[in-house]
Amino acid sequence: MPEFVDILNAIVLFSNFVLVPAISYGAQLALGALGITLVYGILRFSNFAHGDLMAFGTMTVILVTWGFQSIGISFGPLPTALLALPFGIMGAIALSLMFDKTVYKFYRAKKSAPVIFVIVSTGVMFMTNAIVRFIIGPSDQRFMDGTKFIFRPREFKEFTGLSEGLALKSTQVLTLTVTIMCVAALFYFLQKTRTGKAMRAFSDNKDLALLSGINPDRVVSYHLDSCCRPSHHRWHFVWLR
Repeated sequence: MPEFVDILNAIVLFSNFVLVPAISYGAQLALGALGITLVYGILRFSNFAHGDLMAFGTMTVILVTWGFQSIGISFGPLPTALLALPFGIMGAIALSLMFDKTVYKFYRAKKSAPVIFVIVSTGVMFMTNAIVRFIIGPSDQRFMDGTKFIFRPREFKEFTGLSEGLALKSTQVLTLTVTIMCVAALFYFLQKTRTGKAMRAFSDNKDLALLSGINPDRVVSYHLDSCCRPSHHRWHFVWLR
């Protein structure tokens, strides 16, 4: 029996410092990877501006959250940022469509090589980065909101009777939940909807898709709508205990 308890303590210790943080951080990376995969798989170029696009969406969420907090709007124990998240998504989509119409569409019409798009996206990256830094500044931004912990190490030890504690933060659960929902929604979109199938056809064989009457501008627009998701990027979200 003591050996079994020691094994449980070791599992809890491993989960507290490795497993739970790794799953949470991996979920954040997965959100960014969804957009990068769509860009590379459908438009067939590595978009260097993707990270700064995510930063722009995050900045929008932060500003809208501050606005909600200033007028007393909250989401109870959940972060108010969840209410601001749709505004961040719409902001990222609007910026993406603006750059597509003013920059990428020209090179797409010229049928430029993928390497040209990579170079152009680098310029878009610097422009987006400058916009974000100009509006919100270059420093880390912190705001406190919602309940930080679902349970703390001391509460876990009192409940289980183990000598090792486990902490679970609401941000970790929310990040994993949002990631699962986004992955499931994207899978359904690509597999079951007409637009998703058009995007897949455009990715598999661009020329055949064009011959079939698929509008490339429409594909790009829906692609940008589906891949623009703000993330934590360079700012740290801190919730109240």
